[in-house]
Amino acid sequence: MHRALLLSVMFATTALAGTEEPSAEPFTLDASTAIKMTVGHAFERSVARERIGYLLEYWARRFSIHSEWHGDRVFLTGSVWGVEIKAVFNVQEKAVFAMAYDPGTMLASAAQSYVNKKLRKYLHPTYEEP
Repeated sequence: MHRALLLSVMFATTALAGTEEPSAEPFTLDASTAIKMTVGHAFERSVARERIGYLLEYWARRFSIHSEWHGDRVFLTGSVWGVEIKAVFNVQEKAVFAMAYDPGTMLASAAQSYVNKKLRKYLHPTYEEP
């Protein structure tokens, strides 16, 4: 079986089965200074979560971004082009809420635009993972 497909199946099976053990969250973000966005979707929560999983797999391959699921929240950590990444996506029935550490650079606006574009792409009804 193709490695990417195998990883997708493993992720979907684990993530959708709800078998994660509750544990302490890896980090917290100060909501007053964080970058925030909301992207709506028309899927059941489990389908939206699976689609977010495809995006996380892409970011893991492309940028080595680590993701850790805690229920319907996923914590992202890593570094892209020397900029620290700390973010939380909260997958809900009609929307995904994203909050990220604001590095205070001029790149924050571009990063927010990029993440918004990627979330809208992966949560669009006609998008299909290759």
